[in-house]
Amino acid sequence: MKQKLALIGPGKVGSAVCRRLLAAGYPLQTVIGRDRSRAAEACRFIGCNDQLAGTELAAASKAELVLLAVPDDQIGDLAAQVAKEANLQAGATLVHFSGLHPAEIMRSSAALQLLSIHPLLPFASRELAAERLPGCPCALEGDDTALPLGAELIAAFGGKTFRIASDKKALYHASACLASNSLVTLLGAARDLLATCGIAENDALSLLQPLLQATLDNVLQLGPEQGLTGPIVRGDSGTVAKHLQAIAASSPRLLAIYRQLGSKTLELAAESGRLDAKNASFLARLLTDDAAE
Repeated sequence: MKQKLALIGPGKVGSAVCRRLLAAGYPLQTVIGRDRSRAAEACRFIGCNDQLAGTELAAASKAELVLLAVPDDQIGDLAAQVAKEANLQAGATLVHFSGLHPAEIMRSSAALQLLSIHPLLPFASRELAAERLPGCPCALEGDDTALPLGAELIAAFGGKTFRIASDKKALYHASACLASNSLVTLLGAARDLLATCGIAENDALSLLQPLLQATLDNVLQLGPEQGLTGPIVRGDSGTVAKHLQAIAASSPRLLAIYRQLGSKTLELAAESGRLDAKNASFLARLLTDDAAE
């Protein structure tokens, strides 16, 4: 018999995960949110009776697994409130989905088990997330006694478990943000430069898609050092100088991004063994010298 679930936080993460867990046979006791209508709508997406929706934490009292799918800054206080108001049974497990916080942030009672599960996936849409959870890598961290249960839950919604140390979660989360959030920001900047060239914003990302896909394929197959292409790894300082001048003239607010990423690209190019020291030194000066503009 699978353990009974309660979901607190009927947003994208909790709804996507619970939809998969319900399909895997985990009985859902309640879906709790600040607004009952939103909780009821989440129930319909998950596939359970919307009569399970509510706003009172006490409704989670019979659950053996309580999923806290709320923003990072709310987890600690909410966990303490749940332990108090829901009067959870000894041995119940609290689970949060933050990539940043260790499970220990939920500690308010020695009688409860704590787990952190972080699907390495962007949750822009609960529909897309529910589709992409199968095969998704998931960082698992928490009480040693609860780790087998965490791996069981991840397997149930189709994910793949990997362990992360509690004291490394902030670095782990920063890595995920660089790979996902910063990429989105970078693509926004690339779109804006194309718009300055007269290309419609709606067309810009479609034009960049083949370049993006080929770049990702190169990096995954060859690694960042050998997957790197472009003027910096070629030592083409003239091209970089022209870039700096053009951006300074038309989109000066993007100049700092180009310089900072260029300097980091220069490090990667040097590590690849394909950029000689003379060109590397000249490019380094170019990327930090305001006169180059």
